[in-house]
Amino acid sequence: MIIESFFEKLYTEHNGELNRRVRDFFGASLSDHEDLVQEAFSNMLSHQHIDKIEFPKAYLLRSAINIGLNYRSRFKNTQHFLDDTRDNIDEPLCTQGSPEDLCSMNLRIEYISDAMNTLTDKQRDLIVRSRIHGETYQQIKVATGFSLGDISRQMQSAIEQLHSYISAKNA
Repeated sequence: MIIESFFEKLYTEHNGELNRRVRDFFGASLSDHEDLVQEAFSNMLSHQHIDKIEFPKAYLLRSAINIGLNYRSRFKNTQHFLDDTRDNIDEPLCTQGSPEDLCSMNLRIEYISDAMNTLTDKQRDLIVRSRIHGETYQQIKVATGFSLGDISRQMQSAIEQLHSYISAKNA
């Protein structure tokens, strides 16, 4: 009962000022300053040694500000994650393209297919293993018996040949 009356007195005396100070600290960027103060009061109630808090108003203010800063940090981290994810999406968000987009995509597929047909069987196998199946050069070496140097030279030659073929078609 003593803690309830202490807490009630603390709330009535300092709630308005705490709300104002938290609002001043965060400015217009955070509209939920009242929620932060309420959460600070709630956290204080769950404190095991509430009677040992020397400056309860300062404790509440610092707690509300920390809660707001943590919220802001989580929000920024989430926003960065979403922005990075959106930037790294390889496929368009809209799967229905315009007729021009579909035609362009079909032409690119045709160019790539024609370009792949200009490669030797060995080069084509290496490109498929590395770029499509994601195998490392070491994995390709184990599977095929080719040396790492040979794999590297063949891949470089194949990539240059594909690039040249596709660039000539786009010109």
